[in-house]
Amino acid sequence: MNKLLIEKIQNSEFEEVAGILTDAFITNPAYSIIFTGKNQQREGLLWLFKTSLFMLNQNRVLTSVIKEKTAGTIIGTFTLIPPQGIKRGISVYFKTGIPRFILKFGIKALFRMLRLDGINKNTLKEAMQTSEYYLSMVAIIKEYRGKGIGSHAIKSAIQALVSSGTACGLLGLTTQLPENKTFYSRLGFTTLDEGYISFKGDKYYNYNMKLNFTDIPQQVE
Repeated sequence: MNKLLIEKIQNSEFEEVAGILTDAFITNPAYSIIFTGKNQQREGLLWLFKTSLFMLNQNRVLTSVIKEKTAGTIIGTFTLIPPQGIKRGISVYFKTGIPRFILKFGIKALFRMLRLDGINKNTLKEAMQTSEYYLSMVAIIKEYRGKGIGSHAIKSAIQALVSSGTACGLLGLTTQLPENKTFYSRLGFTTLDEGYISFKGDKYYNYNMKLNFTDIPQQVE
C-alpha cells in the first residue's frame, strides 16, 4: 500500500468526492426513499453528498481522501465523526443552498433526508449504548475495489486516532447493504443488531455494527 496517500479533503475536491459517493451509494435502498423519482436520484444524491461534505468539514476536517501517490488521483474516501458530533449553526444550512434544494426536489424530500439521517444515527446510538466514533461515507471507486485499499485506509485512520491518544476505543457504523456487512466483518466489526426500519410507509434493511480498536492488527502494510 506504499503507492497510496491518505490526506484530508480540500474544499476544491468536494464535488469530485461527491460523485464518487453517488456512484457507490446509488443502489442503497435507504436513499431511494428520499428521492422517489428515479430521474431525480443521481442529481439529488450529488447534492446530498456535496452538502454533507461541506457541513462535516466546516470547523474541523473529518473527511479523508485516498489517492494514488504518483498521479494524485482520488480513488476513495471516508469520514470519521468524533463522539461529540459536529456543531452546525443555522447559517450553514443556507450556505448549502437549502432553498434551491426545496425548489428542485420539494420540501418532502428535505424532510425525508433529515429524518432518515436522524433515524440511522439514533438506532446506532441505542445499539452501542455508549459514545463512539462514527464511520460514514466510505467509498472506493469500482475498479479499485477488492484490493484491500478500504481496509488499509480504515486501519490507518484508527491507528492514527489511537496514537493521538484521543480515541474512545469504539467505532460504530450503519450500513444497508449485505456486501458492506461482509466487508466490515472481515475488518473486525461485529453486528450489534439488524432488521427492517420502517419509514413513511417504506422500509429498508439495516445493520448496526461496531469495532473495538484493539480488534484490528497493530501494524498497517
